Amino acid sequence: MKPLVPVARPVARYRAAVDRAASLQTIDAALTRIGRVANSRRNAARRAERAGVNLSATAVSALAVTYRHGPARLSTLAEHLDLEPSRASKEMRRLIDAGLVTQAPDPDDRRASVLSVTKEGSAAFRRYRKAADELLAEALAGWSDKDLDRVATHVDRLATTLTSSATAHR
Repeated sequence: MKPLVPVARPVARYRAAVDRAASLQTIDAALTRIGRVANSRRNAARRAERAGVNLSATAVSALAVTYRHGPARLSTLAEHLDLEPSRASKEMRRLIDAGLVTQAPDPDDRRASVLSVTKEGSAAFRRYRKAADELLAEALAGWSDKDLDRVATHVDRLATTLTSSATAHR
């Protein structure tokens, strides 16, 4: 008769599954907290005040998308903003009225128009971006360069994974 050998593998697998589930819950909770802070009206107002840019958070997002993806049609920009075209149109109208974005006929289809950031819009976006970068640097001032690099690598990987997954399920 063979001696009985303790079987630890199922217990180890169970612990690994529990640890993985706990890690996923921690990541989800952290992303929720980060999103809440990053998208809060208070923090958007702090960034806007520091930058000297008097725009709502949604208007800043619309300006950023136009800066990064323009000149482009409204439908393209609305998709990048993840807004319905009617809502994106209202935000773009505010930016046009403020002189930060221009609207011109689409050279490929004169019935349509394209939106572009003006020189003033580019300057406003760069100031806002600089203010956001400064505030983040201040918040993370106590972190070592090594920790920042490690987090940057993992957060970028996480963002790539999550955006790829979201795009695949559209």
